Amino acid sequence: MIRKFLSLMVLAMIVAALSIGAVAQDDEALVIWADGERAPLLAELGEQFTEEFGVPVEVQEFGFGDLREQLLVAGPAGEGPDIMIVAHDWIGQLVANGAISPIDLGDKVDEFTPSSIDKFTYGGQLWGVPYGEENIALIRNVDLVPEAPKTWQEVRAISEQLQADGTADYGFLVQTGDVYHNFPITSAFGGYIFGMNEDGTFNTADVGLASEGGLAAAEWLAGMYADGLMVPNVSDDVVFEFFANGDLAMFVTGPWHSQRLIDTGINYSIDPLPGAEGGLEVGMPFAGGQGFVISAFSDKQLEAETFLLDFVATPEFMQAIFDQGGGARFPAYLGVDTSQFVNVAAFQAAGENSIPMPAIPEMATVWAAGTAALNSISTGGDPAEAMNTAVDQMNTAIGLMSGDQRVVVLPGAFQAALGCAADWDPACRNTELTLQDDGTYVGTFDIPAGTYEYKVAINLAWGENYGAEGVADGDNLILELAEDSTVTFVYDDETHLVTTTVE
Repeated sequence: MIRKFLSLMVLAMIVAALSIGAVAQDDEALVIWADGERAPLLAELGEQFTEEFGVPVEVQEFGFGDLREQLLVAGPAGEGPDIMIVAHDWIGQLVANGAISPIDLGDKVDEFTPSSIDKFTYGGQLWGVPYGEENIALIRNVDLVPEAPKTWQEVRAISEQLQADGTADYGFLVQTGDVYHNFPITSAFGGYIFGMNEDGTFNTADVGLASEGGLAAAEWLAGMYADGLMVPNVSDDVVFEFFANGDLAMFVTGPWHSQRLIDTGINYSIDPLPGAEGGLEVGMPFAGGQGFVISAFSDKQLEAETFLLDFVATPEFMQAIFDQGGGARFPAYLGVDTSQFVNVAAFQAAGENSIPMPAIPEMATVWAAGTAALNSISTGGDPAEAMNTAVDQMNTAIGLMSGDQRVVVLPGAFQAALGCAADWDPACRNTELTLQDDGTYVGTFDIPAGTYEYKVAINLAWGENYGAEGVADGDNLILELAEDSTVTFVYDDETHLVTTTVE
């Protein structure tokens, strides 16, 4: 209480100084970056903050996926926000880049779920004010599968029986190439992403996709695909279409699709993820979280902290942001009433054994390598070879993160034509550019006629990538070829621009 009182006194002094002689200008506003869903609610809260302290609040809308990279670009130039919404697994990268400031919730820390506080704790410090959590669960058509399966082996048996009876096309489908949705299968068999050190930190030298459990999960997936019990090229839209038509008995998704699930009209159940014989009793999905952070580049640290502690971390706002989300996430704040959203409790129960997605920079190496491995398995690739290749790619990319070397690759829609296992693979070095004496990176490739989209990826992962006009995490670059051509790409690592010459 003493700390809060002193903070408010200092803030009042700042406000008084700003108000002498003139109304505050735009550069005196507290700037908040948020996606379109949360922006209106934050604007309303900003009006209350302005009314009490006289400090204007400006809420700027960005696509959620763009927020992190935009902060890393705009923040150092003094053009970024004071407060921003983030996913918890961005924390490691943001801290490593010195982009956010730690937060002290004081006694209020007890008003949040321990799991949400854990998600926003990195290196022993709290870096954000959480507001929502999430995890996936098994969705089941109760009329087709009256009892929830206990193991993935049982899921296979149910799938075989439904196809044999002609009752449904598929017993179970999972989003193809999606590491996040496939992870409960990996974890059930005893696989993992990173091992753990004795102090509870992740051991990034121990990648577990090709561990005994990881390979067992890959073999299970390969068998399902090989026997026609699952098919590739499955997205969220595909699983919902099959499920709504009664052609699919089970799949996995999260609370963000609660209303879509209700709208199918199917008699459904939301269940914990199955375990595996010889593995875990229950599969462990990844747990995610979202919250608010303070930019380390902000010159309004006190105002930002006051806004978060005294206006955001309140029962009223936390109830409002949960209600606005329609139950798409579970509340991180204790005491929020979730009863009006029927699926929340079931998704929460399914996530009791979930594990937080690692909030470390090395997690950026997982997505491309894991996706390539899962895609390969879905189309008949050897599961052990696919997973070992993924681990090799991750280890190489992790090693590059701690060194000065820069490996520049062009992942895009032409990679398969150039010998890569799949398109859009930043770890495939068939489209690697070579460093020149003038500091640029150059590569020449023979590419078939067509229109292609591509990007620049650094160090064999998506963690650092550039698109159109050299923008970090920007729009895809476009290459149009009227005929088969020899194309030379030149990348400037200072401007992040790509130029092409077509022969």
